[in-house]
Amino acid sequence: MKTEARVVVIGGGVVGVSALYHLAKKGWGDDVVLLEKAELTSGSTWHAAGLLPLFNMSYSVGQIHKYSVQLYGELENETGQPVGFARVGNIRLAMNQDRMDEYYQYAATAKTIGIDVRFLTPDEILDLWPMCNIDGLVGGIVHPDDGYIQPADLTQALAKGARARGATIYRNTPVLNIEQTSSGAWLVQTEKGDITCEHVISATGNYARKTGEMIGLDLPVIPVEHQYIVTEPHPALQQRKKDGLPEMGVLRESDGSWYLREENSGFILGPYEKGAPCCYVDGPDPRAEYELFQEDIDRLAPHIEAAMNRVPAFGEVGIKQVYNGAIAYTPDGNPIIGPAWDRDNFWLNEGHSFGITAAGGAGWQLAEWIVDGEPTIDMLGVEPRRFGDY
Repeated sequence: MKTEARVVVIGGGVVGVSALYHLAKKGWGDDVVLLEKAELTSGSTWHAAGLLPLFNMSYSVGQIHKYSVQLYGELENETGQPVGFARVGNIRLAMNQDRMDEYYQYAATAKTIGIDVRFLTPDEILDLWPMCNIDGLVGGIVHPDDGYIQPADLTQALAKGARARGATIYRNTPVLNIEQTSSGAWLVQTEKGDITCEHVISATGNYARKTGEMIGLDLPVIPVEHQYIVTEPHPALQQRKKDGLPEMGVLRESDGSWYLREENSGFILGPYEKGAPCCYVDGPDPRAEYELFQEDIDRLAPHIEAAMNRVPAFGEVGIKQVYNGAIAYTPDGNPIIGPAWDRDNFWLNEGHSFGITAAGGAGWQLAEWIVDGEPTIDMLGVEPRRFGDY
């Protein structure tokens, strides 16, 4: 194993691998190393639903998401590695005028950063989603460039692109300790030896608080349980596929806090639970990988009922599988991307509740910042110091 590097990235999920890829793309490939305690994607990436929502009220996050979606559309051609990008669009529903007013406010932000968003009447929603019950809707918006991707395939494509530019990835290499030497360099201690480096990027997901403890920082990140349901096939979706009809877009009911999309001629329903339980409060088991929690369908009952009302066909199919995995959150729901406070050359890439969507843009801006000395977009919305005492 190498004993020296310019940058060490800790964490082999999509967020960490994207940072490695972008540093290599900036010409630092031979001097960057990624350390992953188990296998790539074995934390939260592997069980993510892979949605790519462009919608975000933050200018910073909007730019980050926009870049990611653009990059992912080009990555397969660059690397030869399929990423499973389905650009099916994303439809957000509004059940009241207040929600539509929010969409109008968002549209102004989207316009400034060049994101294509279009307003829909209820009838236009029905044209795009024939299985949707439009009763009670006042309208909606659609992002035509939105969709979903296969997170594990995306990560492997980024890894392939990074390796092709000289970057090194060490799997099954847990980090035991991180300390800054008197010279200002960082010493990263692992089970397989130590690496001295100029910069460290922490992209440790559910382990963020544990990583922060190693360098004496209290990071405002906590994982919570997020469940989503995969159903059996529905005859109407099977017929649409047989008839050669296009896949319908991701459907989101903001007021009901859920999303629905097609998956193998069935559905995926992803509810956002109010008061979802925190997990890994004291950190995950260091040996944990590909871990899920026991599902709790009762907690999802209000969301399931709302989805059945909006898309009656969803109530006509059986449940195939329920995933309940950890997703890291910050107090405001936006990630922490940038230099750690009071720690020179230690960079945070943590708290990604929409990690698949943000990974590309987060890696892009960190690479710009580290290599050239400053980001190329306004990063105030994801600034690590934006929170007070936590």
